[in-house]
Amino acid sequence: MSTFKTEIFDLCKEVATEFPGWEFASGQFKNKSLRHTELVVHLGFGFEDDATPVFPSVNIVNKRVSKLCKAIFGVVGCASIVSMQVVAHTFTCRPENLRAGFWIVRDKKGYFSLAQPSQAVRDITIGIDEARPILVETMRDVISFIENHYQLGSEDALLSALPAMYETRHVNSPYDQLEKMKGVMLCLVHIVLGDFDFVEAYRDDSYKTIFPKRTQDLDRIISALPEIKKRYAETGSVI
Repeated sequence: MSTFKTEIFDLCKEVATEFPGWEFASGQFKNKSLRHTELVVHLGFGFEDDATPVFPSVNIVNKRVSKLCKAIFGVVGCASIVSMQVVAHTFTCRPENLRAGFWIVRDKKGYFSLAQPSQAVRDITIGIDEARPILVETMRDVISFIENHYQLGSEDALLSALPAMYETRHVNSPYDQLEKMKGVMLCLVHIVLGDFDFVEAYRDDSYKTIFPKRTQDLDRIISALPEIKKRYAETGSVI
């Protein structure tokens, strides 16, 4: 007997066939058509009691940036991450009530009778029998965002145009591409491009951010700069 998670993943595999270059693997939609960068749509699944949320985000995984991140911090990081909730007002494919995210349940009628959810929750809940076309429309919305906000023509064009620029849908969702770990990753993007000054400029108090900067992480990058610069001078590459 298949589980709810298996059924959802099977649906996603079917959905992926509608989009050339995309596949569904390890719980995510992935596009590996670019030699240097993997495009990932993380759906935000969280399976419990035959229900799961769907709150997508776009993850841009550049190989060189990830390798540099691993060398400095011991973990792989993304060159860019954008939650699709904050740009939901720009979407046109899904019904308006589902654009900021939604829930999929195995049995909507049974779920409503047992859980007694509010009308607001009912409005963003669909049954698994309704999910396939909504997942297709979700991918259309997200792929449209990727194509309109990232320069995919070359690796240098992609990295040089980061961070992705967009307007958020309300003041409670601030533009956060320079914040916290995203700011740290942007410093690594600049280093991969051969710009070794950005990290120190970003670290300086004169560079204002909304949230406190991850100064310890920034200092680790700055400490690694002499070796990185030496490697760059000798090989033309930072990693």
